[in-house]
Amino acid sequence: MTKKSLAIIAAITVVGLLFLVYLAATFESPEGTRTVELEQPIPKAPEPVERTIAPQPEVPVAAQPTPVEPPVEIAPEPEPEPVEEVVEAIPLPSLNESDSFLLEQLASFELGSRLLEVVNAEQIARQFVVFVENVSQGSLPQLDYPIKRLSQSMAVREIDDNLYEMEAGSFKRYDAMVSTLVAVDPQAAMALYELAKPLLQEAYAEIGYRNRDFDNAMLGAIDTVINARTAPGPYQLVKPKVMYVYADAEIESMNAVEKQLLRMGPDNAAKLKAALARYKELLN
Repeated sequence: MTKKSLAIIAAITVVGLLFLVYLAATFESPEGTRTVELEQPIPKAPEPVERTIAPQPEVPVAAQPTPVEPPVEIAPEPEPEPVEEVVEAIPLPSLNESDSFLLEQLASFELGSRLLEVVNAEQIARQFVVFVENVSQGSLPQLDYPIKRLSQSMAVREIDDNLYEMEAGSFKRYDAMVSTLVAVDPQAAMALYELAKPLLQEAYAEIGYRNRDFDNAMLGAIDTVINARTAPGPYQLVKPKVMYVYADAEIESMNAVEKQLLRMGPDNAAKLKAALARYKELLN
């Protein structure tokens, strides 16, 4: 039997009891108090009497409220958990065989073809490490350059006997190289740096820094360039031997990185400093 049927039966039972209580409360005794004695009649056999049973009125059943089913709460569908993208590690070659791998990575850059025109294609990781360590100390290596050397010589004009002046046109020699380097996407460059970090760390250990993080050398080199002193031109030169030197003793006392930035010209130097500042933010 269902719960609904039991509820109906219980309601009918309660109504029936209330009806009986109502009859008992309204019952009245007959009127008069006189007693009349009657002769005892001879008892007769009672004639059968057809008894008609009046139909009982139906007891009204109290209307029962239709049970209202509670609203079904639909639980919101759980949001899908973010799926972490699994990036397969790219196997690195040995340090001795890393040139073709690094060149391939550089070629995949948006400016890859232009980068390959300025990058030295031999011993890239080793030359880069030596160059960075030297720059961090304010010097420049004599042989190990990860960037190809310029084919044009510095342009000067003679002012007097053994006194020369650097021509502003010489700055243009660096325009193509600097514009290429500063146009590289820093995020892409840092991704390659992180990928090649084991190779760079190995090359760094080869030159005697086994227990030092190469990141420190990178940050040191960047700071050296960003904080490099400058001097207004034009720059006068003398040539006591084979190489030109600055006639101004204060300029000549600058470190090799600072003097290199002077040879690049103020515009190229400013572009390079601004680009390296972005790399510093990514390294920190």
